[in-house]
Amino acid sequence: MNAWVWLLQRISAALLLIILGLHVWLIYVTNPVEVISFDEAKGRLTSASYIVLYALLLLFGLFHAFNGLYAVMVDMGLKARLITICILLVVGLALLVSGMYSVLQYII
Repeated sequence: MNAWVWLLQRISAALLLIILGLHVWLIYVTNPVEVISFDEAKGRLTSASYIVLYALLLLFGLFHAFNGLYAVMVDMGLKARLITICILLVVGLALLVSGMYSVLQYII
């Protein structure tokens, strides 16, 4: 793994902590409700700020997870690196599209 990928892994970790903290603050601190109804959740997801928040959380989370998985596989002695990168990219993009499709269902 080169230095840029290592740096991106650390940056994605920091951004995940910030975005996850913002998510927890927006959901639980600004609106302290014991049970969130479906209508309240749907109302939040129609807001552009929540859509951006969830898209960033999904994007950085997937990058961080799959890059970490690849690093572990390389440390374990992975030989077919290019094939593994292609498989992880395809699966990651499929999960990104699926996640964004799920989020955007509330505004379409």
